[in-house]
Amino acid sequence: MMPIKDKIEYTVSLVNDFAKKHALSNTQAFNYLDRFGAIAFIERHYDIAHTLPFSEMLENLALYCRNNGGEL
Repeated sequence: MMPIKDKIEYTVSLVNDFAKKHALSNTQAFNYLDRFGAIAFIERHYDIAHTLPFSEMLENLALYCRNNGGEL
């Protein structure tokens, strides 16, 4: 089991980079990712997600959100 601190730091980094990539505030990015299930996705699949390239995860999150109704 991964330490919760590692999961939190990874999730915060993803949200911050997602915000920068899509010209959003960190709060807007978090709310968007949460609304379309990506935060829960990260939580469920952290053990695999953190081994993938960060840029790939950002693309995967955007695709996941689009598949769940997001429009970014």
